[in-house]
Amino acid sequence: MMKHTLLCLLLIACCTLFSNPIQAETKTESRLTDYLEKYLKKERIPGASISIVSKGKTVYEYAWGTTGEDEDNVTPKTPFALGSISKSFTGLAIAKLVDEKKLTLDDPISNYLPSLQLNGAESKITIQHLLTHTSGISSYDGLKIADLGIEEQIELKTIVQKLSSISLTHDPGSVHQYSAANYLILGAIIEEISAQKFADYMEKQIFFPLQMTHTAADVDMANRTGYHTGYQSWFGFPAKSKLPYDNSGAPYSTLTSSAEDMSQLILLLSGRRNDTFETSVLNRYTERLYERKSEDYYGYGLRHTKLDSGKDIVWHSGSTPDAHAELFYIPEEDWGAVILTNKNHILEESSLPLLKQGIIDIMHGNEPEKIPSYFPTSQLILGLIVTGLFRWTIILIVKRKKLKKRKTMLMIGVLSLMIGAILIPFLIYTMQSPWHSISAFAPDIAFLTVITVLLLAISGMLCFLNYFRRATN
Repeated sequence: MMKHTLLCLLLIACCTLFSNPIQAETKTESRLTDYLEKYLKKERIPGASISIVSKGKTVYEYAWGTTGEDEDNVTPKTPFALGSISKSFTGLAIAKLVDEKKLTLDDPISNYLPSLQLNGAESKITIQHLLTHTSGISSYDGLKIADLGIEEQIELKTIVQKLSSISLTHDPGSVHQYSAANYLILGAIIEEISAQKFADYMEKQIFFPLQMTHTAADVDMANRTGYHTGYQSWFGFPAKSKLPYDNSGAPYSTLTSSAEDMSQLILLLSGRRNDTFETSVLNRYTERLYERKSEDYYGYGLRHTKLDSGKDIVWHSGSTPDAHAELFYIPEEDWGAVILTNKNHILEESSLPLLKQGIIDIMHGNEPEKIPSYFPTSQLILGLIVTGLFRWTIILIVKRKKLKKRKTMLMIGVLSLMIGAILIPFLIYTMQSPWHSISAFAPDIAFLTVITVLLLAISGMLCFLNYFRRATN
């Protein structure tokens, strides 16, 4: 009898021991799902895919919404645009080429692209400078050649030539300036060394070995894997993007991939894909090359910072006009995650890093911070200005005979035309972005700005007409 009692107690203890982790895991999954659902609803994101990989296994997957109107439901295999996480793949390709001794970090770019002339700086800018965004090429000059919507297959060195004769804003190696131009040049160098198109090289040397079957580096491959364009945000609401895929942007922004495929990159960062790449490649790939500020490093298309707990985190974020993504891996805890969404706006980009932190908090058993609701304040102010200008224009048309203050009309007319003339250049200057980038990443603001300029021009001309009409009477 005593033996049976002891056996029963042992069985109960074993069941308790093994059931608690399962219950804890289920509770964590439930908290993650509730948190993600609330976030995606609040942010009005049409489609999203999230994957968490821990100790070499995918422990959580969440798919939300659709890829577009009347299109497919999102699954872990659904491709999304990666934005600047594309740089992490270009960095991996460079690490592989360095390991194969096909180039070195100290090589000047003039060794590979002799036709690129940067006022003599081409002999001073090295591969490492490009990797770490310390080439001296400004963010603005990088944006001028980004998001051009070039769908035809074209050699990247042709696009690189658009950088010819730009002036560096700093000496190479001295200052970190995040610029798409750096990784565009790296993409062109990869093409020169491999004698292949960038997309072909990436498919054969990076995607295929990592078994990434839903990842693409050009529009044809993206379409074959089931990629659909995402949504630009207008006043916080999603509007289907009509911007074309940019083949020239693959090295720095326009790669597409699924959450399931991106899990392979997390496995690589964890050191579990030694069957694919030599350990020496991985060691090089995760190397910290440049310290931007204290405990903040940039390497081969990867950022290295610290959590509040003091633990290291390897990560990168990415944005396109119609998508936003986050990738991270915490080496000391051996887990990471990828977050892919198909809606974006420059003023809404700050919320996804908060979602990333929320996932980290929940995985640590902590309460995540509440995601603040986005309110289109800038758009509302511009909308009120447009409304006021429209009313003023109507008054000038309807009551033109009653407006007798000629000098006042002249002053208002001059002021209106002056403001209209400088408004768009002022916006370009303050946002440090060319107009095509503003139009892509903030279409509602660009639209309201254009309407404002038109109304200022019309009202200014009407004021001049009123002034000169009075002068002739």
